[in-house]
Amino acid sequence: MKIQILTQYYTPYLDSFYLAHPNFKNLSYKEMLHLLLNQFFADTGAAHYYFNLNGNESSIIIANCELLQKKWAQENNFIYDHLNWEKEIALAQIKYFEPDVFYIESIFSFYGAFIKEAKNYCKKVAAWISTPFTSDLPLNDIDVIFSSTPDFVKCFNNSGILSYYILPGFDERVLEKIENPQSKTINFSFVGGWSDVHINRKLLLNQFVNTTPLEIWGYGYKKNYSMKSLSFYKNYFFPDNKEILKHYHNEVWGLEMYEILQKSLITLNVHEALLNGNVGNMRMFEATGVGTMLLNDYGNNLSQLFEIDKEIVAFKSFPEALEKYNYYINNPKDAIQIGLNAQKRTLRDYTFNNHVLNISDILKKIF
Repeated sequence: MKIQILTQYYTPYLDSFYLAHPNFKNLSYKEMLHLLLNQFFADTGAAHYYFNLNGNESSIIIANCELLQKKWAQENNFIYDHLNWEKEIALAQIKYFEPDVFYIESIFSFYGAFIKEAKNYCKKVAAWISTPFTSDLPLNDIDVIFSSTPDFVKCFNNSGILSYYILPGFDERVLEKIENPQSKTINFSFVGGWSDVHINRKLLLNQFVNTTPLEIWGYGYKKNYSMKSLSFYKNYFFPDNKEILKHYHNEVWGLEMYEILQKSLITLNVHEALLNGNVGNMRMFEATGVGTMLLNDYGNNLSQLFEIDKEIVAFKSFPEALEKYNYYINNPKDAIQIGLNAQKRTLRDYTFNNHVLNISDILKKIF
């Protein structure tokens, strides 16, 4: 089965990647893609790898990586409109590859007209949607949707679109790329973004930074306002996350992110309301995959995923979270053992290879 994945990478990540690899633009398209995927930034790279490993022919489009995409166009003599290069080059890649399944992530700017056009060059369209979307999102040209959000699956099926619940997974190749195991030099960490959609996260982080030496890595914590704007000076002198910034280090991506997680004795994870009482985000499997104890908000389905207090530590309120943090920070051997137990469970049940096999089985059955 030929599967072509379309994704985008965070712009801040791409900017940092370009700075770290100044000769990137001089590479061939194949060399560029290889270097980019070997940073282990996004799960789509893992999907691409494991689809190929399991007997499929996979191709991946990183639609907003301008240097990469324009290199493909150059090597394939494809002429594009410079004002619409992102979609035109991506569509040309679909025409060239002619996939059985065009698999698109939650890149909603490509939904609607783009998918409708892409469907002329593939047999079926599959999508992964686990982020909030508006009711007017055009889904009529999508044949099947995968999601790690149970309510989304129910919603899609009720609207007549075939949908399946699939958990994310951990890319076990990461353990070959980072020092493993290594000393727990970070007592308590949080790795993740800071934005308006992270309501529960912001509340919990603000509570923890006032009571613990929580160390934070991620994106969105420092705003880049123009020096000509009033917002620049307001944010400079009176940042709305002043206490958070005292605990903040910097952005981390890919393998560096996994290193931070693995060095942590305890790492914090919290889900947003869209999961409606359930849990199962990427961080759960990234942290447990590298063998770190996860202090995780409680969910209705949590005990189905991990054994509570043996493989994961859960809380229903901030006071309970703080109490459990205090216990395990003072009993590090217990924290380390829970992390190791969680790692065994993740490497058994929640690898990205398992994730891809589940998706492949469904695609083969329905297509």
